[in-house]
Amino acid sequence: MKSNGQRKMLEVFKDLFLKPGLASTYRNLSDWAERSGYPALAKEAADASAAPEETEAEFNRLCIGPYRLVVIPYESAWVTSSRKLNGPVAADVANFYASAGLTSASMFNEQPDFFGNELEFLYFLEAVAEETRQKEHSEQLLKEIEGLSKSFRSEHCDKWYEVFLNAIAENTDQSFWKEASEALKAELRRTQAV
Repeated sequence: MKSNGQRKMLEVFKDLFLKPGLASTYRNLSDWAERSGYPALAKEAADASAAPEETEAEFNRLCIGPYRLVVIPYESAWVTSSRKLNGPVAADVANFYASAGLTSASMFNEQPDFFGNELEFLYFLEAVAEETRQKEHSEQLLKEIEGLSKSFRSEHCDKWYEVFLNAIAENTDQSFWKEASEALKAELRRTQAV
């Protein structure tokens, strides 16, 4: 875990996948993109904030339904040969959440291994780490939080985010989703667990 910059990045992108219908989601993403060196994404996100329903409709077409999912937003579909949803992968993700004191059943509307939930978990860990850094005698707790984040990245998120984000970019005609996928992929690569 790195800094407030990483926390903010995780915040704006988790909101994109969890709250794609809110204009504030796109305004916040636009502000972050402008400050972070993604001018094309900043412009696309600013435009999307004026009509979030169009961008949300495309997200729903790609990842939610009501018909066949074009891009399945669950880790289980990308890392297992059976592509079985809500199986062992989702259970292991839920175990990671529980190890941080979170229960997926009460916190999430989606399965534990939904992409937005995984980003939200990383955001949560970064926020807790930031708070912990400000306390005295917190080195051991900080190491535990950072270890949990690193393990989660290497055992889950890092195994599938690239193929998932590539699939979004390849299956959309909206410039916004292409730019957002590329920026998030670049940021996750930059912070990837070793």
